[in-house]
Amino acid sequence: MRWQSVVDFVVLVVVIDLLLRWSARARALRLVLGILGLRIAALLARQLNLLITAWMLDAATIVALLVLLIVFQPELRRALMRFDPRSLASPDEAAPAYAAVAAAADALARARCGALIVLVRRDAIAELVTGGVALDAAVSAELLQALFQKGSPVHDGAASIAGGRIMRAGAVLPLTHRVDVPEPYGTRHRAGLGLMERSDALVIVVSEERGEITVMCEGQVERVDDASGLREALARFDVPRTLPQVRRWPLRAGVRWRVSAAAAALAALVWGVTFLLPGRDVRERTVPVEFVNVPPGLVVASQSADAIEVWLRGSEFVFTSIDLTTLIVRCDLATAHQGVNRVVVGPSALDLPLGLEIAGLSPRQLTIRLTSS
Repeated sequence: MRWQSVVDFVVLVVVIDLLLRWSARARALRLVLGILGLRIAALLARQLNLLITAWMLDAATIVALLVLLIVFQPELRRALMRFDPRSLASPDEAAPAYAAVAAAADALARARCGALIVLVRRDAIAELVTGGVALDAAVSAELLQALFQKGSPVHDGAASIAGGRIMRAGAVLPLTHRVDVPEPYGTRHRAGLGLMERSDALVIVVSEERGEITVMCEGQVERVDDASGLREALARFDVPRTLPQVRRWPLRAGVRWRVSAAAAALAALVWGVTFLLPGRDVRERTVPVEFVNVPPGLVVASQSADAIEVWLRGSEFVFTSIDLTTLIVRCDLATAHQGVNRVVVGPSALDLPLGLEIAGLSPRQLTIRLTSS
């Protein structure tokens, strides 16, 4: 077992674990598990030289990946947007705006004036929000109330707040595709749900018909009664935005452990099928000889061969992934003496990576003459 194999296995576990955790959030777990199963089956079919079966499984894997990209495009885009360092915002910048937002939402609800307010957190929403008017104005309760008055030309859209400033007004948010939306919810609520599903933004919806205030964030929808309740809700969602704590994973602790265990098991299965099952391809290589542990005061005066013909057995994937030109036959001369020595060349003389085994060696014995230096 080489250290490279250990690193490969750990990286495989981490990647599969992250994929399973994301798929559990995006309700794509069955599809992701199906793709992994198809991939493992394709590797196994190649090991058994089932060429047509392997080709069909590869084609099915590609189709499943395309379905995953199309059906879960919003979730994938959201996951990629988290790599944007410009989306990180300090909580100190947003906190002063919360009091003004709470006061404005409470006043608008009492006046039965609809409103849609977005508080940007870590995820950038520039690609999700369209239209509207750029403002870049300081947040105040009076300005927010003015924006959503029925006489305002931007009252039908959303106001987005980032870094303690109102960046846009009258913006259009993506609507949710859910079919289980409560019947009383109108277009504003559907737009709030749509943005919540695609980002971690805090969305505040004020109902024009019922005068209710609804907070949406991280898959949670909460109704509040007044400004103080809204401030408390905003404080609960306003977690520190440092990188180690930015994501509050919605999976319960027991579920997380089961997902991690499943990732380790799947990684072991993929790794085992790839490297531990015997391959059927055999390739010949001429490998140079290197002498190690030569006794002090002695040097190699002559040797019967400078290289060894080695026949290696493995899978096509392993052969194409490994640089065979770096192989060296190392002959240990720790027990050699001055004069003629005969050294048997065995499989242990080659440090082979996992997935390869020696099918043959020629010659299997070297004659070496050592003289004093």
